[in-house]
Amino acid sequence: MRRPPQTTARSIAAFAVAAAWLAVVVASGGCEVAVGGTVPAFACEPGHDTCPANQICNPDTNHCEPVCSAASCGTGTCDSQTGVCVAQDSGSGTEVSVNDTGTVDSSMPDTAPPPDTGVVIDTGTPDTSGPCPGAVGCACSGAASCTSDVCGDQESVTSGLYSAAGNANFCTQPCCTSEDCAAGSVCFATAAGGNYCVLPQWIGRTDGTGSGEGGSSCSEGRECRSGVCSGNICADTCCSGQATGECASGSACAFSAFPGSGIDEHYGANCSTMTGSGTNGHSCNGNSSCESGVCAADTMFGSNYCHGACRSATDCTGTCDGSPCACEYVLPNGNTDLVAVCVGSSGNTPEGGACSATSDTCAAGFCDPNTSKCTSVCFTDADCTMTGWHCRPEQVTIYVNGQPGGSYSVLACGT
Repeated sequence: MRRPPQTTARSIAAFAVAAAWLAVVVASGGCEVAVGGTVPAFACEPGHDTCPANQICNPDTNHCEPVCSAASCGTGTCDSQTGVCVAQDSGSGTEVSVNDTGTVDSSMPDTAPPPDTGVVIDTGTPDTSGPCPGAVGCACSGAASCTSDVCGDQESVTSGLYSAAGNANFCTQPCCTSEDCAAGSVCFATAAGGNYCVLPQWIGRTDGTGSGEGGSSCSEGRECRSGVCSGNICADTCCSGQATGECASGSACAFSAFPGSGIDEHYGANCSTMTGSGTNGHSCNGNSSCESGVCAADTMFGSNYCHGACRSATDCTGTCDGSPCACEYVLPNGNTDLVAVCVGSSGNTPEGGACSATSDTCAAGFCDPNTSKCTSVCFTDADCTMTGWHCRPEQVTIYVNGQPGGSYSVLACGT
């Protein structure tokens, strides 16, 4: 609704001064430099002689404007009574003014947008409007269907996650922490030889995700990059007891059950408050003695020492009970969940060299039985040292004390 014209002493006086100034200049012979070709748009009142000659007071804007003509109205018409251009309304056949009313339409009040909290709210439904095909969570028929070249199937991501994803293959990528995953996805530890980026709603993380790294303080899941807050600490996966930046200060990459729900409770490496002080290779008399939470007997050498979490052979520097340390997949303390830890190895064949799956000849402690080449544990492509190799799932048999310990689809470097 157009507001009635507001006439003030300030507007009338201002216009009177401007008009008087114009009259003085014209009477003195005119000075085109001092006076422009237009009069300031001060308020006027329709029906009053307040506008200069050949101008009319527009009742919609309360501004003086030139009297219309047929040529100046374009497709409209010039109303001879008001001197204002009007247009034909195709819906009702009535004439409507085409002039700017100068008023704000308050029939639909503006609403302020919600504040940007920096939190991504998980709706529980995958967004397939843009990233598919190829992105994490998109359906795939093989590695070539995915940007990451990793198409998760039931063997690689485990049956529980596969079922949660709708019993269909989906694009994923290896990860160490949720920070390795694209926005809208988080890192999930299968406890069967791999961490993968998945949609959070598949594993019960429905609060949304924020930016808090594992081990940082929180009050709710949406503050954490992983989407999980447990005991006022952001819980997230990790993979190395040596690397910095995976977990917040005051926490360490240690082994325990992940504080999620349902299938998101596997035993694996995650950021937690430090308990023990023993680092990889130090002797110990119990899990609480070790920073990693794992004190175990080496399958080759027998004595108890701390086993640190590892993402590749470079994390296992030094010696493990008198032998060079290597990063291998093991089943610690009789647990059925497969994890990567530093253990002793007597091999010296470099990554990419020929090997036998039943003997310890690889410096990295891991021979890929499908390629008969020394490979290594990995969590991202950056963990692979051979040119052209990347981190991908591979079906292998894990050996314990020289005997087959079960078949797993593990993440390992290869082509």
